Amino acid sequence: MSFLVVLTVSLLAHHTTAASCNSEDEKALLAFKDADQDRSKLLTTWSPQSSCCEWSGIKCDGASGRVSELKLESLGLTGTLSPELGSLSHLRTLNVHGNSMDGPIPSTFGKLLRLEVLDLGTNFFSGALPASLAQLASTLQTLDLSGYRFEGPFPSVIGKLTSLRKLILERADASAGSIPSFLASLENLTILNLQGSWFTGSIPSSLSKLKNLQTLDLSDGLRLTGSIPAFLGGLQNLEYLDLSGTKFSGSIPPSLGNLPKLRFLDISNTLVSSSIPVEIGKLTSLETLRISGTKAAGRIPDTLGNLKKLKVLELSQNAGMRGPIPSSFGQLSSLEELSVSSTGLTGQIPSSLGQLSRLVKLDVTSNSLSGSIPESLGLLSSLEVFWASENLLSGRVPEGFARGLKNLTVLQLSMNNLTGLPTNMAKLVNLNAVYLDNNDIRSFDAISGLATLPELSTISLSRCKLQGPIPSWFANLNLKQQPLGSSCLIDLSFNSITGTIPAALGRNSNLTNLFLQSNKLQGKLPDSFGKTLPRLTYSDFSSNFLTGVPADLSNLGKGVLYSLGLEHNNLSFQALEGLTTLSQVSFLTLDHSHLTGAIPSWFSKIRMIQDDSDSVAVLRLSSNIITGRIPPELGQLTQVTGLYLDDNAIAGEIPRSLANLTSLQRMNLAQNRLTGKIPVEFLALKRLRYLNVSHNQLTGAIPDGAPLSTMDPENFAGNPGLCGKPLSPCPTKP
Repeated sequence: MSFLVVLTVSLLAHHTTAASCNSEDEKALLAFKDADQDRSKLLTTWSPQSSCCEWSGIKCDGASGRVSELKLESLGLTGTLSPELGSLSHLRTLNVHGNSMDGPIPSTFGKLLRLEVLDLGTNFFSGALPASLAQLASTLQTLDLSGYRFEGPFPSVIGKLTSLRKLILERADASAGSIPSFLASLENLTILNLQGSWFTGSIPSSLSKLKNLQTLDLSDGLRLTGSIPAFLGGLQNLEYLDLSGTKFSGSIPPSLGNLPKLRFLDISNTLVSSSIPVEIGKLTSLETLRISGTKAAGRIPDTLGNLKKLKVLELSQNAGMRGPIPSSFGQLSSLEELSVSSTGLTGQIPSSLGQLSRLVKLDVTSNSLSGSIPESLGLLSSLEVFWASENLLSGRVPEGFARGLKNLTVLQLSMNNLTGLPTNMAKLVNLNAVYLDNNDIRSFDAISGLATLPELSTISLSRCKLQGPIPSWFANLNLKQQPLGSSCLIDLSFNSITGTIPAALGRNSNLTNLFLQSNKLQGKLPDSFGKTLPRLTYSDFSSNFLTGVPADLSNLGKGVLYSLGLEHNNLSFQALEGLTTLSQVSFLTLDHSHLTGAIPSWFSKIRMIQDDSDSVAVLRLSSNIITGRIPPELGQLTQVTGLYLDDNAIAGEIPRSLANLTSLQRMNLAQNRLTGKIPVEFLALKRLRYLNVSHNQLTGAIPDGAPLSTMDPENFAGNPGLCGKPLSPCPTKP
């Protein structure tokens, strides 16, 4: 019975608290509401018809019924902080982080004598901080002024807030000078975040007094200079130290190895130029170490292998480094990411890396690593990406490499001296992208293991010295469809592949990118290309011995085809009429393809469509043996932005209908046998930036006015009968 009495009294007390609201608090909150605009409509609950303790973002103290918390984060609020908020005398937390508010901090905030958290970060507040904030010295523990725009000297009042534990001035505009030494008086600070702020100069030595500091973030301080001070090694409680993106130079102080609690250290993108101190290997609590994009030199110390808790190790883009990858890295049992790309490393990939059972990413790109790929890497059961391009690796990828990499998705081995892949890659059940371009493969037989990959979607074999015809197993690769926006690619460009293009290759319905340029392929594109490649977006068949296209291309890149490269082949207009069946194309190149005779009128039926991403539609017929006249029907290609008919034997007058190409930006008709005048209608081509009609037989006055009269005179040269701007004035009649 006594329990029910207590419960009833408790519920009544709670109901009373929720139902009541201090009138002064309500008045202050409604004044704040009136001073702001609320795109989220959250403040619509703020109505005198209900208790302010029930309003969204408001919390009241259970004992006094007074407002204790005002939390309105990321609500799209605009407006200012009303001075009336200073009357919320029981307020402990004021948080309007991540809105679009502006103006100064009211001086009345100095009356908030119970305030513990003041978070005004990521707004547009500006102005001097009121001196009255010093009255909060005994209570305020968190001050977030991220993005604040200070006026005048950095406010000394912050140095008086001696109870502060967290001071966050991320991206604050403190252009008035250096990091103030009076911050050293904030001896209770555990977090000092000055990321992206505009402080200048070096780190003041007075900060050595901040013995309780756990987080020091000076990253992206582009005006911070000088050396990394040795006294940082005396901040024994430091767990997070980020100095990246600054202009700190000189050596990395060995004293940093004296920080037993340090979990995160980032010195990337600075001007430090020393070797990595061996003492860094004493940071046994370290989980993330980043020293990338610096001038660091010398060898990577073996002692880094002592960092058993390390999960991320990034030492990339340090061109001054030398020597091998330490074999001690095999002891980093917690490592998930290892990146040593562009670091001037030599020697072999150590086989000990095969012990890193948690490794997800391994990047050794752009070094001078040599020898074969260790078979032990096949033990990395967690590995998802392996990047080793731009090295001197040689030999065949060993059979054991494929035995245990069940999570591998990307294999990047481009620009090495590799000769082949394992014959059975079926256990690589998640591998979808293989990059082998610029290797010494030579034979399709050396990469036949690709046929066993169940999830392959991208294969790049450009410049691999491949010879002979495309084998049936390759043509029948069943590429898997990738998520919307991802590519499905075959690249066999710049090899010595012969024979015809297999019809089976055109039945790869998921293909988005197909590059076969610069080979020795013959015949026409297979009929299957026009029927079963609906997703094809980028294609290049240039620089071969191809003779034509299928009569039906209606399903080739249906609604998505951007580029179709056919230049430098042995084409004829008769064998190209199938182009009129394309649903669309934005970039069609037929240059240097031995085309003869007149341009057929059916060219006007090709659906040249401007691409959404770059608003380009280009038709190129340059450097052929085209004769006859320019068909007036080309004026129907109204979306064309670039038309190139130069270096042919085209005769007759320039059709006036080309003035209908209102999207035209560039047109080249040079080095033909054109006669007559330049149509005056071209003055209506307001987007035209380049017109070249040089070396023809044109006569008369160049139409006077932009854009023609402002072009380079060389674009009209070689036409003795032309005159007027930008050439010499036309002779006046007597």
